[in-house]
Amino acid sequence: MTINPFVPSRYDADTFTPMGSFPTMTLLQALGDHAFAEFRSERHAALEAGRDQWPTVRMLFQYYLQGNTEMFVRIAQQQLGLAWEPSTSHERTTVAYQAMGAVTTVITGTTGTTSANVIGRFSRKHFAAMKRHKDHLATFRRRGQSSATLERDVFTELNRFVEHHESWEVGLLRRFFGPGVKDAFDDLVLYRDEFSMVRDLYQHGFELACKCLWPLVAAQNTVKRGSPDDFGAVHPDRVPEKKRPRNLDKFDKLPNAFKIAYVAQVPGWEPFESLLNNRRRNTIGHATAHHDLQTGRVVSDESPSGMTYLEFLGEVLGVFEALSTLAQVLRASRVASSPDFGPFE
Repeated sequence: MTINPFVPSRYDADTFTPMGSFPTMTLLQALGDHAFAEFRSERHAALEAGRDQWPTVRMLFQYYLQGNTEMFVRIAQQQLGLAWEPSTSHERTTVAYQAMGAVTTVITGTTGTTSANVIGRFSRKHFAAMKRHKDHLATFRRRGQSSATLERDVFTELNRFVEHHESWEVGLLRRFFGPGVKDAFDDLVLYRDEFSMVRDLYQHGFELACKCLWPLVAAQNTVKRGSPDDFGAVHPDRVPEKKRPRNLDKFDKLPNAFKIAYVAQVPGWEPFESLLNNRRRNTIGHATAHHDLQTGRVVSDESPSGMTYLEFLGEVLGVFEALSTLAQVLRASRVASSPDFGPFE
């Protein structure tokens, strides 16, 4: 048989009968006509966005980070078709993030994604909080001014994800599994091995995403209790009493699992528990974790059964979705800290 590095296969097959023995038909057999057509459409759109659109967005965002207004405006107007001139700092921030979000959304796909819901809920909470409580805006301005390095790091990591998209893009397949399909793929092997490089993307992306969670809890705190620093009396069960934060600065110092728990307890933001699965993070990031090429599983001393390589790539896609979503959330603090709005008091 011929091995397709983008399709899980059964290497020991000696006929075309078992699932995975005929790579060109495996996905169609497993997903069915409709789901396969949707998967193929989303996959091709994602590959095209990374190949054809991202280079322009990368150039635009780099000029934004450098503060090169002339080149930023030229790229935005001539290559992205912007019909007006973003003459202020906060306008350029908005244009840069909108361009980045337009491409990362396509790369993430539409099936099983929650980014639009997360961003929409955050935006409504954030704008409501700004209207009612001055200290909310003051917090976002202060924190936004100190987030330039984080902003650059997030963009750099998203760029690394896109540059290596081909190495993890098949993780999209898991979002199309119907009942019983996952079990069928557990016995198949994805014949490719970029584990070290892709795990590096996963780990760095996971850590950066967790650094960008604070605007979500700040908006929720202000809307519910009138202050971004007020965490109230309702805390996730898993967070010990001594670890419960009294303000955002204390929240920043929490372990990632606790940060995620605070976000995930807000209705509509529960998917972060899945996108940033700390238990999976510990398995993938364990010092002994490796890709067993014979079984096609990612295993470690801590988790001998591990997960399939396809499941691992699905986790990588989840981190990319989380990081690209949280980049749009972080944008609120960068806009708020713009010098266009006068000196910070």
